[in-house]
Amino acid sequence: MFIKTSFGSLLKYRQFQAILIFFAILAVIPLIAFRQPYIMWVIILTMFYALLAVSWNLLLGYTKLMSFAHTGLLAMGGYFSVFLVNYVGLPPIISFFVSIAIVSLIGFLLGWACLRLRGIYLALTTWGLSGVVQLVAMAEYHITGGLKGLSTKFLLPISSFEAPHYYFYIMLALFIICTLTTYMLINSKYGLYLTAIGDSEEAAATCGVNIVKLRIFVFTISSMWAGIAGAFYVHLIGYVSPALADFSLMVTVIASTILGGLGTVMGPIIGAFIVWPLSEVIRAYSAGLQMIILSILILIFLKFIPNGFVGLLSQIYHRIGR
Repeated sequence: MFIKTSFGSLLKYRQFQAILIFFAILAVIPLIAFRQPYIMWVIILTMFYALLAVSWNLLLGYTKLMSFAHTGLLAMGGYFSVFLVNYVGLPPIISFFVSIAIVSLIGFLLGWACLRLRGIYLALTTWGLSGVVQLVAMAEYHITGGLKGLSTKFLLPISSFEAPHYYFYIMLALFIICTLTTYMLINSKYGLYLTAIGDSEEAAATCGVNIVKLRIFVFTISSMWAGIAGAFYVHLIGYVSPALADFSLMVTVIASTILGGLGTVMGPIIGAFIVWPLSEVIRAYSAGLQMIILSILILIFLKFIPNGFVGLLSQIYHRIGR
């Protein structure tokens, strides 16, 4: 599907201009915090979760597909890349792209297999997939390392602990590509089709929208970005374990998307840049409270602020304008 959206027309949108300013600010952070690697690590992981939230928002925010497969796909991307490096002997860069292709194919097959599933049935099926991935990673210890996991090579010849700023810019580049391609997709006719499917599949089908192709397409794109995030993460820290498929990561992604604003491009980004630093602060006092507080915030926002921070700011802006 080719998205016919020119760069010049995109500049007309204030939201796109805000995204560019946001990325420009991120790009200068390593220059300011060069001697504070902890800050760079926090922002790297924040961008990691923001990328996952933006890709997951394609499913729930626009097409209203409640999928919990993201952590399973994330782990697959990480494990496949590590296997290719450790057992096949490929360089990390090559294994990175090969694992992305594998996970994209799995996402394509997942989208095709879940064509007839809706609502809670889709959620339970995809949740089961992530659970199976985690169980296999723990059980097949002679291949996966079990609970101990596997050590692997870093993405670059120099480790992320010695030079986090290099990995910062790699993550930033991936984050920018994900955000801009998602923005272009949503502001194209295909974004309109996805929104129509989310509102009413029957009405969209009546108007000639090919629901089957679009559902497979959005599953594939979302899975691809989950695979990219997983492959990058394992070569960022030089290690992979079954924790990569843990549902706590999914809670962080859900919280980022819902708190920021479902069905918006900037919402998941804003949510991730609030949720993950907040999680770091909470973890400093009590790691056990992290998931409890995030779960409570999700329930509060679903009840009282369903449109998230983006919707809240939009309401405030319109009231001030009036």
